[in-house]
Amino acid sequence: MRYGVLSDVHGNLFALRTAINRLTAMGVDAWLCAGDIVGYGPHPNECVELLAELGARCVAGNHELLVLGKLSLEHSGRLARETTPWTRSVLRDDCRAYLDALPMNLRLPEIFMTHASSADPEKYVTLPTHAAQELHELERIDPLARVLVLGHTHRPWIFDLTAGTASTDVGGATLVATSGPFLLNPGSVGQSRQRERVLRARFAWLDLEHREVRLFAEPYDVAGTLDALRSNGLPRSCIHLPPGRLRALPRRARTVVRYARRYIGV
Repeated sequence: MRYGVLSDVHGNLFALRTAINRLTAMGVDAWLCAGDIVGYGPHPNECVELLAELGARCVAGNHELLVLGKLSLEHSGRLARETTPWTRSVLRDDCRAYLDALPMNLRLPEIFMTHASSADPEKYVTLPTHAAQELHELERIDPLARVLVLGHTHRPWIFDLTAGTASTDVGGATLVATSGPFLLNPGSVGQSRQRERVLRARFAWLDLEHREVRLFAEPYDVAGTLDALRSNGLPRSCIHLPPGRLRALPRRARTVVRYARRYIGV
């Protein structure tokens, strides 16, 4: 079984089309999406429509929960607080109903998928210790699962309990040799959080039978997406949020942190 694996589309239709076209050319039997179809980006309805047309199996991400009012914006970042009301205002009733019906966790033959963690839709699984905890929990709640699909961090990652982080060469094949479960995060389709001049859509191809994963980082029509952001009064950071960004801090605090990073190395 070959899967096209997507996550964190964030209303970026141009990036989503690029991911789908590339994966279709690879050969896909079914589609998975680990949440955050909407939020930030300018095309929430179109992204929902496209994934629904594909018959993609999706779970709810924290941005779906924010848009539906199932999570409070109180503890969200500034960008989410600024853009979620806009997404709510343009989301059609049929797309809202689609998002409302998404499960938090999804069990498929040999696959368990959730957005961030089976217990917490806002947890960032970024360290090997975090990943190991999630895989041990997976063995408890779904002993037959061989792959844990997560999103949320916008960071492509393949992690195996025995070997640790696997090779993540873009476009190359990664064979997960051990028989135990492994974690797969395809990265973000629609919002880059890497330091890159040419923004890219990130996604993965999974051959479950051969335990083969291919990670992709493909350029897409960024200009078209930026035009759509501008026409809807949305900021550029909706598709590119550089790591370590300090804009949400007061000006004096940003100056102190920059000084520390440059001269002290923190």
